[in-house]
Amino acid sequence: MRILFDLFFAQPIGSSKFHGGGEYMKTVFKHLVEMNTGAEILVYYDFDKFIDEWIKELIQQKNIKTVNVKSIKEVERIFKEEKIDTFYSGMPYKYYEISMPQEVRKIGTFHGLRFAEKPSDKYALYYYKGKEKCKFLLKYVFNDYFQKKATSYYKNGINTFDDVVTVSEHTKYAIRAICNGESNKKIDVFYTPAKFVSDIKDSAPEISNPYILLMGGNRWEKNVCRALTAIESLLDKGWIENYKIVVIGKLPQKIKEKQRHQDRYILQGYVETEKLENLYKYCDMFLYPSLNEGFGMPPLEAMKYGKTCIVSAVCSLPEVCGDGVYYVNPYDIREIENRILHAVDVKIPSERVYESFKKTYDKQTEDLALLCSFITKG
Repeated sequence: MRILFDLFFAQPIGSSKFHGGGEYMKTVFKHLVEMNTGAEILVYYDFDKFIDEWIKELIQQKNIKTVNVKSIKEVERIFKEEKIDTFYSGMPYKYYEISMPQEVRKIGTFHGLRFAEKPSDKYALYYYKGKEKCKFLLKYVFNDYFQKKATSYYKNGINTFDDVVTVSEHTKYAIRAICNGESNKKIDVFYTPAKFVSDIKDSAPEISNPYILLMGGNRWEKNVCRALTAIESLLDKGWIENYKIVVIGKLPQKIKEKQRHQDRYILQGYVETEKLENLYKYCDMFLYPSLNEGFGMPPLEAMKYGKTCIVSAVCSLPEVCGDGVYYVNPYDIREIENRILHAVDVKIPSERVYESFKKTYDKQTEDLALLCSFITKG
């Protein structure tokens, strides 16, 4: 069997050097090539763009054939030149734009339907300027139109693949509900695997103060704007005077301007994996009021250290985090304040947090093996 594996969409997208879909694909790739099933694996990516050194080393070690592509249109050439039995992509949304052979088994993992579930939000306007802001304002005003357009986009992607995989029960039923049963394909659920992390050394805390950690400052759907509005209110009242606020992901200038307590913030922008793990390990609490998730890895990455997390009670997050976190209505700023104060006073027992994490982690590990077996089956 010859399997063609997409690493092109595991590379940087826009300003994001690393992204959830890319980390997913790299983890699946690593497990697949180490399974020793006898299948021959070919990969393609853009040789001029960043890809992790450990990926390159693995490709060299396993003597895997690689093909240089600059766009997905060039993938058609691979199908013509190579005998491919199975094609797999962990970011399959755009492949309806190209022609793929009928005889090739095509497997795609659909992580979520964010553009159809949550195409806009009023706070997202802080994240755009100029023409981009005008475009997003149209999206906000004509929300129903853009939801329909996004739904068509997802339907096209789903109907291109023979086997549809999702990463949560939430996403499975989002496909059923939003795509209106157009696709009668069986949908297989395999949880997103834990991210592969190499050579993380134990280290002392980088920040001496107790701190609240937030993720996704550069992405409106992570809802950091509402979270910071709640935090500013608590700082005004003197309730969290001993805390620093650590934000990962570059905040837009308009949100920075709303911060009246600038000295309390540590804005990190992008951080390397080792530093990120350190921030998870030593935070006092992790706040993740995301508006939309297909799975939701960040809370789990804090929960593995037994940390108290405040997490949105929407989408896939209750499925993934279980009873090991505090849940919050992500649209209610007063409720976010409430949960932060609760977490300041009453930490969730670390044993309970870890128990919830372990339950999901065990399923992630089992599902990674099952997914790779699913890809390699005849």
